[in-house]
Amino acid sequence: MSVNSSLACPPTWPTPTELGQGARLWLFSGVLGDHADALFHTLCNELPWERPRVRVFGRQHPVPRLTCWLADPGVRYRYSGLVHEGRGWPEALTTLRRRLGALTGRAPNGVLANLYRDGDDTMGWHRDNEPELGPMPWVLSYNLGAARDFALRRHGEHRQCRVLTLRHDDLLVMSPRVQHHFEHALPRRRRVDAPRLNLTFREIQGLDRG
Repeated sequence: MSVNSSLACPPTWPTPTELGQGARLWLFSGVLGDHADALFHTLCNELPWERPRVRVFGRQHPVPRLTCWLADPGVRYRYSGLVHEGRGWPEALTTLRRRLGALTGRAPNGVLANLYRDGDDTMGWHRDNEPELGPMPWVLSYNLGAARDFALRRHGEHRQCRVLTLRHDDLLVMSPRVQHHFEHALPRRRRVDAPRLNLTFREIQGLDRG
């Protein structure tokens, strides 16, 4: 069953977390079951990881994590001032991609992978609202490895309003209005000494296909 921008969802979905203003989160646990451990090790070792540099206040800094963009050939995604182009999907992600489609009814054509090597690796406050995601961006965030806190705050405010702990083999689905009204971040957690891999699946609109 397809899920559209009206926030309808199949009856098999978990009960949503209501953030307000039509923004909803759904948390699926045990998405791949016994296959999740093997996928985690394969992706950590085989994906073409990079550590790009971004300009902040006129100076270049390496991002505090490893990252790579995977997508259908020619599908481009711009973030943090960088342009990434898809060159196809690794075989290791085929089962997961199909599983997420079956669970959610979505059809992502790209995924941003981030590898947080320990609790010192982070992601700052942001919204996944780049133009190529379209006006109603559904985002599917799949997690492997160490549990990490996922923080949210209302756009334009400085105090976080909610924190979710995302664990190994969890999938967090964010409705479009989450990106309209909220920012999210992965805060530093020095007590975490194991890696965490996040795969954020996105639906790139036709505007940025090569």
